[in-house]
Amino acid sequence: MILAAAPVRSETLTLVTAANTVDTLTSEVIVREAYKRLGIDVEIKKFPGERALKMANDGKVAGDVQRIDKLSAKYPNLVQIKPAINYIEASAFASDPSLSALTWAELKPYRIGIIRGIKFAEGGTQGMDRYLASDYAGLFKMLHKKRVDVAVSPSLNGRYQMQTLGINGISELRPAIARFDLFHYVHVKNAALAPKLSAVFTDMQQAGQLNAIRDHVIGKLLEPASKAKDKCLHDYACLERGLTFLTAR
Repeated sequence: MILAAAPVRSETLTLVTAANTVDTLTSEVIVREAYKRLGIDVEIKKFPGERALKMANDGKVAGDVQRIDKLSAKYPNLVQIKPAINYIEASAFASDPSLSALTWAELKPYRIGIIRGIKFAEGGTQGMDRYLASDYAGLFKMLHKKRVDVAVSPSLNGRYQMQTLGINGISELRPAIARFDLFHYVHVKNAALAPKLSAVFTDMQQAGQLNAIRDHVIGKLLEPASKAKDKCLHDYACLERGLTFLTAR
């Protein structure tokens, strides 16, 4: 799936990100803006998490929109751009009201649902009784049907899925298990862009624009269900409306 993008007016690069997850949308808006400030349009394509990462590492695309820290150790062709542009909170969701906040180690006795290819969840639950889902809607349906005891998900994704699917009786166990900063990565062939992107992200961070975009996008995603909200999932113009500091498209 490709989200609607601006008409091509300059150099265009293709980036990838994980499909069927709303936590990437904040970073998509941020990355689009950063490249636009450099005179580059980007097309963002969505694939299952592991496939997207492999495509980026293999150089089939220019880079990956957002991933956790230190990914380059395993995927050496990917160059991390600092500073972090976004973050996720790894949360456990459960239907058992007796459960309270859990650490990674405390998850071990339970049947745990995670998404295949989402590295923080795979790493935190390694060696445990895991059940893999292909997307977050499927993960939370699995939890709702009690096929797993706990689902590990970014907080935003979990809250969005419960609202969208109309699922009741599931709680997010707070505080979150962990917080992970998210970074943009480019393929090594595009390494010349790294210092330029880093400078733009730093400017946006210092101006408070990274947080402003995050708050704006999350607000759009968690507003009561409506046709307008659904449209924003597939339309950058909808997501970006109201962010007056963005570069004109």
